[in-house]
Amino acid sequence: MTPADGGDASAPVARLAGVSLHYGKTVALDAVDLEVPAGCMVGLIGPDGVGKSSLLALISGARIVQQGEVHVLGGDMRSRRHRGRVCPAIAYMPQGLGKNLYPALSVEDNLQFFGRLFGHAAGERRRRIDDLTKATGLRAFLGRPVGKLSGGMKQKLGLCCALIHDPDLLILDEPTTGVDPLARSQFWALIDRIRHDRPGMSVIVATAYMEEAERFDWLVAMDAGKVLATGAPGELHERTGTDTLEAAFIALLPEEKKRGHQAVVVPPFADGKDVAIEARDLSMRFGDFTAVDQVSFRIHRGEIFGFLGSNGCGKTTTMKMLTGLLAPSEGEAWLFGQKVDARDIATRRRVGYMSQAFSLYSELSVRQNLVLHARLFGVPQATIPQRVDELMTRFGLHDRPDAMPDQLPLGMRQRLSLAVALVHAPELLILDEPTSGVDPVARDAFWQFLIDLSRNDKVTIFISTHFMNEAERCDRISLMHDGRVLASDAPAAIVKQRDSRTLEEAFIAYLKDADPAEADAVAAP
Repeated sequence: MTPADGGDASAPVARLAGVSLHYGKTVALDAVDLEVPAGCMVGLIGPDGVGKSSLLALISGARIVQQGEVHVLGGDMRSRRHRGRVCPAIAYMPQGLGKNLYPALSVEDNLQFFGRLFGHAAGERRRRIDDLTKATGLRAFLGRPVGKLSGGMKQKLGLCCALIHDPDLLILDEPTTGVDPLARSQFWALIDRIRHDRPGMSVIVATAYMEEAERFDWLVAMDAGKVLATGAPGELHERTGTDTLEAAFIALLPEEKKRGHQAVVVPPFADGKDVAIEARDLSMRFGDFTAVDQVSFRIHRGEIFGFLGSNGCGKTTTMKMLTGLLAPSEGEAWLFGQKVDARDIATRRRVGYMSQAFSLYSELSVRQNLVLHARLFGVPQATIPQRVDELMTRFGLHDRPDAMPDQLPLGMRQRLSLAVALVHAPELLILDEPTSGVDPVARDAFWQFLIDLSRNDKVTIFISTHFMNEAERCDRISLMHDGRVLASDAPAAIVKQRDSRTLEEAFIAYLKDADPAEADAVAAP
């Protein structure tokens, strides 16, 4: 029985016993035993690939149970009859902005489709659509095609479509990844409001943001397809003696995975006079769409400079203009005093670029990837073997020289991609969201590599991220939104300028100033 049917409200909303799941030879879940409490906000935390999405898919009924038992809303999900009864009471918002939406249809058409799908009559659909779009600030955009919505708007519309049938269980798979802090705060305010109106509804969320998980009632920490620990955030802090969930997660990892881990320490930057990068009024248009709008900044040699912003705000496009991969529509940029020109190979060889996708050749081994890129960048043939061995040792790859990239853990692929970007000893390293999805131990180790490169080798680091704790490690940052730079300064200075407690609060203040209409997009309760 579901709670709506009068079932036991004190019973867990989901119970898993001995659950394992395989994708070919890959183990996604490994003998998981778990009871998820009902009527509260439950968070699944852990890096990409640990089994969070697989667990949510099993609970939602979207994936077949291979091994073990999965009971949801009072019944066995292996039973077709039970699935047929409870799946209409489950709302599932998959990972990726707009993945449950139809981009060619308008906001209104998407909501009408989902309303029809759940059997609502025309009058009831109208009432629900009006209520949901008023609550989310989408009413003024009912006629707009989904493909022309911002990331935050897609996020809200996806939630509206999931909630149009008053579910007993709401499942959200990384719903806020890649959106700006204002859209994230609005999203969780909306969830709080909905839970207040429907206190019996259970919510299960997978998140990539540890600071976001602090607000949840109960957490499930996962690694390698297993459950590491469960409990309220405060309980995990108390159990591990830590102040942050990221530190708690590291403490909960098996000893072999955290051996040698050290907290990241960033020595002060000795500000030099030499300028590595200068951008002046850079703009980039694709047809009638402006991706980058009058961006200007300077980065000093040896500095760690961060670009902070949501997906689609123009960070990657700006980086591509600086490397000569894209010619700007307007404006100019200089690298080491030389105007950026795609034909200037000598200047481009002074730059290393690491893309979001880890640009590796999957059919080549670790050593072969490094050798190939060394040859492409004109490293003298006689010095290539020594350079490759040096990088494999420095980045902990010396034990796997013949492994293929796809055989490596995500953190090791990340280190290989960094080694490839450094194979020609560049003076400037441009990194486009290099740590997305990796575990906290690997992320800290990666940042230690960057700090050593900056402080010891005087390599200039230009890195984009949407993690606040990473931005705080930079010497200076630019806050970017909708193709524009809102502020540039040291992280602590930006916080002080807005009289905020945290960098996230300061960023939200700038976003509200930049786009008052978006700031008011969620109606007051």
